[in-house]
Amino acid sequence: MALAQNCLKDVFRTTSGVDLDIGLAVVMQTTGRPGTYNPHLHILVSSGGITDKNQWRRISYIPYSVLHRKWQFYLMGFLKEQLPGTREVKRDINRGWKDFPNGFVANVQPGDVPPGGKGIAKYLAKYVVSPPISVRRIESYNGEFVRYWYRDHKTRTVQHETVSADKFIGRMVQHILPKGFQRIRYYGFHSNPRYEQMRNLIQLILPVNCPDDPRGFRVLPRKKFRKLFKESYGKDPLKCSNCGNIMELESIWHPLYGFIIDVIHDNEYFDTG
Repeated sequence: MALAQNCLKDVFRTTSGVDLDIGLAVVMQTTGRPGTYNPHLHILVSSGGITDKNQWRRISYIPYSVLHRKWQFYLMGFLKEQLPGTREVKRDINRGWKDFPNGFVANVQPGDVPPGGKGIAKYLAKYVVSPPISVRRIESYNGEFVRYWYRDHKTRTVQHETVSADKFIGRMVQHILPKGFQRIRYYGFHSNPRYEQMRNLIQLILPVNCPDDPRGFRVLPRKKFRKLFKESYGKDPLKCSNCGNIMELESIWHPLYGFIIDVIHDNEYFDTG
């Protein structure tokens, strides 16, 4: 997932001619339409970036050819670095270059940006909180075989598949990620430690004359910790379980990112509402 940031920063640098600080929200999805294992990334990326002089540089066009070759370069380099240098691995990596001379497929959705990204966010949220296959797609089960349907990406038609119960269970459980694995990650100026500070800066440097679809430059405030926790888990994180009084949030500390919330040094994080 971290490769997405490095790759897109390189693409933006190639397109604009300067280094840009960009923001990304990366969502990992492991399932394909039939429930098979098909890991891929959905990426929401800022429509521009910040130069070293704190100026906004808009990126309105990303050439497919550049994106495809850059993604191939970063992904193949990552595999070569991480996988053991066996003959089979080297053969497959060489095939990755030889069989795809134009790079790997990376799809950029055309058209207007949905208002506030709501349409895209709703699409991605479905895969984050839902199982690989909904119950309504299971047509029958006779104790040995499971029959279900899915809509094929290429043909747009409904396809039916019948597999053994063991194989069906195997297809489902392979999408259970390791404990603690974050399916959604933020990078650049969208990362949690930088978000509040960078949001204020971006609002100041965005151009007054917005492009054709100003919704693409819409900067939405992120919900405060207490409200987000209430909506997610149905309980108040600041309410003491013993006496029922409301506690004051002082800080939230992460072993990798340090202080995510530090009320003592930054009062704007504190929210009792």
